[in-house]
Amino acid sequence: MVERVKRERDRPPSRRKGYTQKAIVGGHKVYLRTGEYADGRLAEIFVDMHKEGAAFRSLMNNFAIAISIGLQYGVPLEEFVEAFTFTRFEPAGLVQGNDAIKSATSIIDYMFRELAVSYLGRNDLAHIQPDDLKPDSLGGGNTEGNLPGATEGALTPAASQGFVRSKLMVIKGAKGGGAAAAVVSGSPATVMSVGLHSHDGAHALNFDAAVIAAADSRLDQIREARLKGYEGDSCGECGNFTLVRNGTCLKCNTCGATTGCS
Repeated sequence: MVERVKRERDRPPSRRKGYTQKAIVGGHKVYLRTGEYADGRLAEIFVDMHKEGAAFRSLMNNFAIAISIGLQYGVPLEEFVEAFTFTRFEPAGLVQGNDAIKSATSIIDYMFRELAVSYLGRNDLAHIQPDDLKPDSLGGGNTEGNLPGATEGALTPAASQGFVRSKLMVIKGAKGGGAAAAVVSGSPATVMSVGLHSHDGAHALNFDAAVIAAADSRLDQIREARLKGYEGDSCGECGNFTLVRNGTCLKCNTCGATTGCS
């Protein structure tokens, strides 16, 4: 005897958070929009495409509706990610406009890579790790990034979870039972202090201007290298770190040598 369990649909609020990610996959524009529950969980997705026929657009729209209904009935996002990543069909190829994903085997593969990175922290599905854009990208040891004494519910998103990708957080809690909160946002060049407010008073942590300027300069160099497409490998002919992607191989912008392509 098969017992059927009826599950209620968990609909998102009428006014909801989310974000819109524009990207170009293989020369085709894709707009991925999300809707979230009040706690930041993904509740629905919308897909808009450019340069596609009515039939393909309708199929993608109905696919997004099916995924949204599944999420609202309790299907974990992890299951969709495992099922649809690495699917292969056209359009496919290089991805422009996304800071973490640089290539995809299909539109579906790109969509669920983006959702996995933004909502599940699956940086293994991204081509550029978040730490690669930091000034200390060489790392600081095995325990880097650990939060000592972290408790459940200590971190809550201040905006759409997918949009900020854990870059903007509100830290709650203070010793002695008093409420405290610290909000950190913006680039190192604009954030001169971090304010901690509690019932006992307010405190600020100020950063030296020279440290901020050095960090900002390093970030500018990293962003410039990323925009030029440098892969981070050294050229076997001239030794410069100016290799860029050239089809399936790499080409040096300094001397013109390649790693095997003609």
